[in-house]
Amino acid sequence: MHPVIYAGLTLCLALVVCAQSPSCPSLCTCVLHDRSNSKGLRTVLCKNPALTAIPIDLPCDTVKFRLERTSVSRIFRGAFSAMPELLYLWLTYNSITVLHPRSFTNLSSLHELRLDGNLLSTFPWEGLRDVPRLRTLGLHNNRLARIPPLAARYLGNVTYLDLSSNRLSTLPNDLTALWPLSDATQSQRSVVLGLQDNPWVCDCRLSTLLDISKAPESSLVLLDQFLTCSEPPDLAGVPFQSVELTRCRRPYAVTSATKITALLGSNVLLRCDATGHPAPTIMWIKSARPNLYNQACCKQMQSSIDSRRLPRKLSGYVHESPRVGIRWSAVSLNGISYKDAGEYRCRAQNMAGISEAIVSLNVVGIMAEYANSKNSGQQQTVAKSNYSQRKPKQKSKAIPSLLPRNMTGKPSLPKRVIKIPKASRD
Repeated sequence: MHPVIYAGLTLCLALVVCAQSPSCPSLCTCVLHDRSNSKGLRTVLCKNPALTAIPIDLPCDTVKFRLERTSVSRIFRGAFSAMPELLYLWLTYNSITVLHPRSFTNLSSLHELRLDGNLLSTFPWEGLRDVPRLRTLGLHNNRLARIPPLAARYLGNVTYLDLSSNRLSTLPNDLTALWPLSDATQSQRSVVLGLQDNPWVCDCRLSTLLDISKAPESSLVLLDQFLTCSEPPDLAGVPFQSVELTRCRRPYAVTSATKITALLGSNVLLRCDATGHPAPTIMWIKSARPNLYNQACCKQMQSSIDSRRLPRKLSGYVHESPRVGIRWSAVSLNGISYKDAGEYRCRAQNMAGISEAIVSLNVVGIMAEYANSKNSGQQQTVAKSNYSQRKPKQKSKAIPSLLPRNMTGKPSLPKRVIKIPKASRD
């Protein structure tokens, strides 16, 4: 049977069984803990080697589900969807090798997920989107050899992460960037991290983690403070606190300006300088669109705004400085329009870490189409007003003139002539 069909039938059957009665599945033990508000907390424990699949008749009101030391090897899509109130999910010391990316659907309240002691070589990090309230993730004693950079997108809210006893040799810079070197008293929350018993390669890729381990006080708390290197050979067995990577320097990016206001249709050059060792690579990213709601002239131009998905990479050119470890990059924007406004990020990255600098571009001016439409509207308004002023004169009746036809201009009033007698002329 196809896995998707099997998962759908499993979910439907589980909902039907759960709607009938919250009975305890076979080969499992159910315990109901009473609370003062007359609502119980149900715990289901399935601990039988004969169990090869997740039971389908799990009670809907389950708050804690424990699957331990069974023969379960695969977790299908929506395997726990029938338990929307689940807070704790422990799948420890089984034979799990495959987790479906949608294994945790309908578990928006899940707080703790433990997968210790399984056979996982990969983990579906994108599946953590279905558990936004997750705070504890345990992956101790598996076979993980690599953590992809995208994992950092879904671990921002996790405060306890156990990656100990795996096969990890390094961590991506995107992940270590989640734990800045800040004082624990100033940070809003602390993160507990388990990294012991891994074959760490102490090179520039691990420089951020090495700095964290040396910090006297940090928002990151290591379960084992005495982490050691496995490679290179000259650093094998050396504690993290004693490692000095003199040729590693995390990048530092800076832009020529943080805010730019440019005229519509002009040309803009965005420049960014970066330092680090090894010499960092530079990449430009447009990360945000402009806010046009406060610009009256632009409300009609929303259709002209770039609708492509953000963030997105931009093409720019990179130049090497004569000095070692220094590079600069520029992006040329010619004939800018409203769609070019927004936030631009310059990201510098090397083996030692990541650094970003932000430039905000604001475009001012009125588009020709809007100006023409505005002028034409004004002309139409003036024409209507002139027409309305002339209209009464056309409707008035013509008054016949008493002047001769060959007379033009306004008629002058007749002059009064006074006759003086001849005797009194002197």
